[in-house]
Amino acid sequence: MVLYWLLLTDLTAFSMRISAFQLVVGRVASEVGLFLVALAYLIVSFTSSISSLNQKLKDFAGVHMGALSLWEIALGMYPTSHFEDVVDEPFVMIAISLFAVLIAVLLINLLIAQLNGAYQIVYEDMVGLARLNRAAI
Repeated sequence: MVLYWLLLTDLTAFSMRISAFQLVVGRVASEVGLFLVALAYLIVSFTSSISSLNQKLKDFAGVHMGALSLWEIALGMYPTSHFEDVVDEPFVMIAISLFAVLIAVLLINLLIAQLNGAYQIVYEDMVGLARLNRAAI
């Protein structure tokens, strides 16, 4: 199914605006990949530190469970009922609070800056690159 969608992208050559948009999305997608790598790094480092603490939380019992829990916290999907157990462990609460602040402030602002910078670089040559892409077909 994905191959059909990739073949469908060749139809963007009929419209300059859609072709330019496809080029912008292609160039900006690498920045989203860098954001996900930074998020994975933070998750692994915080999970390692939380699982090494002397704590009795089931959600952070091992690296795999802690990584899943921090992933849910980063996406805002962590159940609020589980935070009642986290409050009882002060060092885990400090680590999770620091993680949430780093995600909310640092990584989201970094993603916005990366996307803005990549778009400004591509915007100057967007129409010219779209015409070259159209001519290549």
